[in-house]
Amino acid sequence: MKRGIVFILASTSLITALPAAAVEKNEVEIVNIRIGQGDATLIRGPADAQGKRVTVLFDAGDDQDYDGSRIIAAVLAKRNIRHIEFVVISHYDADHIGGLITERARHGTSFLFGPNGVPGAPGDDDNDGRPDWEGQPDQDPDPHELGRGDDISVGSFVDRGDENNKNTIQYQRYVKIAAARGNRFSLDTQAKLDSFAIDLGGGARMTPYASAGRIRDASAKVPKVDTENEQSVSMLVTYGKFDFLVSGDLIGRDSGSEDAQVERAVGAKIAAAGRIVDVLHVNHHGANNASDDVFLSQIKPTIAVISHGDVDQYRHPNVNALRRLEDAGVYRIIQTKWGTTDVAMSNREIKDIQAIYQGDVVITSDGADYTVSTSRTYRADVNPRRR
Repeated sequence: MKRGIVFILASTSLITALPAAAVEKNEVEIVNIRIGQGDATLIRGPADAQGKRVTVLFDAGDDQDYDGSRIIAAVLAKRNIRHIEFVVISHYDADHIGGLITERARHGTSFLFGPNGVPGAPGDDDNDGRPDWEGQPDQDPDPHELGRGDDISVGSFVDRGDENNKNTIQYQRYVKIAAARGNRFSLDTQAKLDSFAIDLGGGARMTPYASAGRIRDASAKVPKVDTENEQSVSMLVTYGKFDFLVSGDLIGRDSGSEDAQVERAVGAKIAAAGRIVDVLHVNHHGANNASDDVFLSQIKPTIAVISHGDVDQYRHPNVNALRRLEDAGVYRIIQTKWGTTDVAMSNREIKDIQAIYQGDVVITSDGADYTVSTSRTYRADVNPRRR
């Protein structure tokens, strides 16, 4: 198959969204969703003989005015997805979990619920006279309604467990949704972390490398882990030679009360496994307490995708994180939005590899090559800057 190629300009560029290309049966598809201030990534495995794909949603965006639920519902509808095998929640910050149940417009709104052909609206899916949501506020899902009618159904919810959680409203609602159907799986012990993996089909896999400070196949937890960010779940998608790493808000550099070296522990395990990360979904929206230089040298990313919003009190992405990505030899830094970084602060070298893509950043791979929707086709494990 010949692919259309659109090259990124050799300067900081604003690129409008292109129509989504058809995904070949033997390809994985990874959608870095333009979710605004938050994070959400859709992963789909190769198609089986019947054309079905294993679907995973990693994180669910923010709630309230950011309306991650509505954005995710549109991404799923565009691909005619009615069932998600796994929803993976990296950690319990609102901008990663809020879209599961958002308070925009009405209590209980969620991309998981959709009566009468209206995704994200509460109602009575099995027509038993009882609403999808019960209690005050509407945060207790009726287990007999969840996944019925025209709802999006979920096979399993995967998370880091309940250690040191903030017990926020979003967390409480998430736990109730996952418990309503009895399909929650927490990576809260070393044995669970070491043995768990998602079979995406066709030889593609999604393997957890970190959860709640534990590292896959490690003898002890990373010291000093206690914040939500430090406890993030990290997962590596592998397909042939292709690798994609997504880790929520995992951090690896000292910042206030956060000083756990979790990124380096993950990077060491990936390097020991002989994997090179072709595409990195940059940790913590490009904040300065992530993208540690040692971690980047361990995983050797070619493409770095950063998810963040335009109105951002944290000023993501941080220019120092961008510099570390450039110093690590990253070939392209692709942002889902401008963010609040003063682009003028970026040096010439960063501008030459930096692009702003006003849309979902979609990656497809057959295990040997991979295509980024913003640019062109690349060979797995080959970085043009390192030839």
